[in-house]
Amino acid sequence: MTDTITAQAADRKRRLKKTVFAVSLGGVVGFVGAMAGMELAETGALGEFDASREIALLVGLFYVLIALIILAGIAVPRAGATFLNVEDAEEIQEQRPMLTLSGIGTAVAGAALIVVALGGANGVLDPLMAVAAYAILGIVAVVVSLRSMKLQDELMVAMGRQAGATAFYLVALVGGTWAVLAHLGFVTGPTPLDWLTMIWALMLLAAFIVVAKKGMMVMR
Repeated sequence: MTDTITAQAADRKRRLKKTVFAVSLGGVVGFVGAMAGMELAETGALGEFDASREIALLVGLFYVLIALIILAGIAVPRAGATFLNVEDAEEIQEQRPMLTLSGIGTAVAGAALIVVALGGANGVLDPLMAVAAYAILGIVAVVVSLRSMKLQDELMVAMGRQAGATAFYLVALVGGTWAVLAHLGFVTGPTPLDWLTMIWALMLLAAFIVVAKKGMMVMR
């Protein structure tokens, strides 16, 4: 009995340390990426940036950074097991096809938002080039996501659907409230790019909410 309790305590301690490490790593990578993106935007090399474009760029970069972390963990399973939510390196090997597709899909989704942020009036990308790139990236993201879903188990599929539903309600709540206040003259209304950024950001937030509700925020 004592040995069992000791083993459970050791496992909880290990999982907590892994969670702290993963969160810290994500925070550092996210901070460095955000600072690099803002510095690059301020140089003017990417065109003129207002608040909407800066936020869209940061959200897109966040997607790309998450994807890079996933893909890095897949490339080096032993290291990946220390910061991805898996039991061990063998689980990464087993889930490599699904995780690879998920990483690619996340990166492409982030790139699509970045392309839109860099296009349009005063942007570095020609509008026609931006919309063409967005269309291509969007198609790739959909195809990759559908292929990834076929490799997911029932729990993953269910969580994905819950995240989608949660994201819809969050967009309706946040975007709808903003639109109402703008219509009544209390605030400036969201731009088309603001709506896109909201969708991308709230989809990510919804995923974290669903994971937290399932009690899966603590690493295995």
